[in-house]
Amino acid sequence: MQKCLLKCAYHVSKFKYHNTIKKELLSLLDTTPFKSPYEPQAETNITKTDWYDSQNFDREWVKLINPTLIQDHMVDVYKDLGYDGYTLHEIWFQQYLNNSGHGWHTHSSNFTNVYYVELPENSPTTKIVNPYNQTEIIELDVEEGDIVVFPSFAIHKGPQNISTSRKTILSYNTNIIYSDKIYGQGLQE
Repeated sequence: MQKCLLKCAYHVSKFKYHNTIKKELLSLLDTTPFKSPYEPQAETNITKTDWYDSQNFDREWVKLINPTLIQDHMVDVYKDLGYDGYTLHEIWFQQYLNNSGHGWHTHSSNFTNVYYVELPENSPTTKIVNPYNQTEIIELDVEEGDIVVFPSFAIHKGPQNISTSRKTILSYNTNIIYSDKIYGQGLQE
């Protein structure tokens, strides 16, 4: 058996339109139908989510963020990661009040993306298990308005919110687009 290390990165960027859309986005999320999943064995207690409707791109809050987040900011992020672009597979919001969280899990796409819409002081950020040393937990150094992108196969969690203030994230799964133009330019196989 062979085993080798393929380096993979996570990417953190500041969403430049965060302050412009935050208030209206939160207002739309307040009126969006939601569910409150509670699975104690999976350490999951999410206050509000519309994950069950994640492939519906006609929700009002998705239409609000489409021009700035999906069509503008994320195109630049994926170019920075070395890809030609991406496709949006699904998108949803999650809100956590005091003592709520989302246990360890993975996603089924190329990349998982998390936009921190509200991240109160003392509220924990996403934790990721290092895929190559599963005894190492990476606690992301992010703040409100940041977007983090990481491979979807990485086991991760939204730890229990210890703040008395609400934490709100948008999560979305993406698949990359790339052309073979760089592979035909003299790279040896």
